[in-house]
Amino acid sequence: MITRHLITNFILSVALGSTVYGQGNTNTASQKTLKEAYAGKFLIGTANDLRGLSEAELTSVKTQYDINTPENCMKPQPIHPFEDKYNFETPDAMVEWSKQNGVQTWGHTLVWHAQTAPWFFQAVNPKVEESVEPVRGPRGPRDPNAPRPSMSEMWRNSIQGEMASKDVALARLKDHIMTVAGRYKGSIIGWDVVNESIADGGDGTTENLRDFSWYKVVGPEVLTLAFKWAREADPNAQLYYNDYNIEQGAVENKGKHASSMLLLKRLIAEGAPITGVGIQGHWHLDSNLADVEKAIENYASLGLRVAITELDVTATGNNSGAFGVNQGDRTIPAENYQKQAEVYKELFKIFMRHSDVIDRVTFWGISDTRSWRRGQDALLFDGQLQPKPAFKAVIDASSN
Repeated sequence: MITRHLITNFILSVALGSTVYGQGNTNTASQKTLKEAYAGKFLIGTANDLRGLSEAELTSVKTQYDINTPENCMKPQPIHPFEDKYNFETPDAMVEWSKQNGVQTWGHTLVWHAQTAPWFFQAVNPKVEESVEPVRGPRGPRDPNAPRPSMSEMWRNSIQGEMASKDVALARLKDHIMTVAGRYKGSIIGWDVVNESIADGGDGTTENLRDFSWYKVVGPEVLTLAFKWAREADPNAQLYYNDYNIEQGAVENKGKHASSMLLLKRLIAEGAPITGVGIQGHWHLDSNLADVEKAIENYASLGLRVAITELDVTATGNNSGAFGVNQGDRTIPAENYQKQAEVYKELFKIFMRHSDVIDRVTFWGISDTRSWRRGQDALLFDGQLQPKPAFKAVIDASSN
C-alpha cells in the first residue's frame, strides 16, 4: 500500500511538473495572471463571443483578462443581417456573462467593408420573410489563367439590383449605429467605430481609402459621420479607429502608417469625436518592432490614446491581419516558441514604456485552438490552456 502511494505521487508530480515545451516552469499556479501583472498600467483583453466555451475556457477568460472583445457577433452582418432584423441573442448573452464575472466589454465593430450585409447598399430590400437565398447555377471549373476578381468587383457582384443613393445608405448606417451602440450604452466601455478603411499597397501620400463599400457609396466623410453618431448614441464610450499594418513604415513615415496619419489628422480637423487608434498587432517572428514603437509615439503626438487591439505573434509563417498570408510549416520546432517568447517580451517592454498612452492590450483569441490563426500557434496558451514560454515572457516584461 505504501509503495502504491509512493508510485502514484511520483507519477502525479512528474505530470504536473512537465510541459510540452520543456522550458521550465510556466505553470500559472505559481505565476501572476496577466491582468494582475499589468494592473494599473493598461487593461489586458481577449476576444471571443463566449459561446460554446468549456468551463475551463470561461474560467481562463475571467481569471486572466480585464476585458473581452466580441470576435464576430457584433460585426454588422451577424448582428444586422436584414434591414428589418437584428440578432441580439449572442451579444446580449456575452455582455451579461461579462457583467456577472467582472469582465468589461469592448464593442467591435460599427463600420466595416467586410462582414456587412449587401442590403445596406441596395436600393430596394425585401422583408425578412420575403428573403430567399439567390439561385445559383452549377459551377464549372475555374480557369486558372483567368484574372482574380478584385475586392471591389466581388463587392459589387454581391449587390442585387440598383445601388442605394448616398442619402439612403447614410440613413441606414445611422440607424444601425444608433440602435446597436445605443442598446449597449453603459454596458460597453468603447467601440471600434470604423475598422480597416485603408487599403494595402499605398505609398503613403494619400489616405488610400478602399474603393468600394461605404467609400464607394458615400465617400471619405462616412468616417467622420460614424464617429459623430456613435458619440450621440453613447456619450461616455471611448471611440477608436482600428486597422492592421498601420504601424508599418512608421520609422520612415511612409506606406500604410503615413496614410493612417493623414486619415487621423483629417478626422480630428473635421471634429470627429475620436478617442484613440487601435493597432491590431497581427505580427510574426520577424516583425519590425521599431515601427511598432514609433507608431505609438506618432499617434500619441496627435493627442490620441492607443490600444493594441488584436494581438497575436505567429510561431510559424507570417501574419499581417489579411487573409491568404503564408501559413508556414505546421510542424513547429521548439526554438520557434522561444523566439516567439522573445518577441512577445520585447513588445510588452515597448507597451510598458508607453503605458501612459496605452489603454488596452487585447489578445485575439483565448488559446492556439481558439484563434483565427489556428495552426500558427500565435497566442500565449496552447489548446489545453497550458501556458507557453511566451506567457512567462509577458509576465516577466511587466516588471520592466
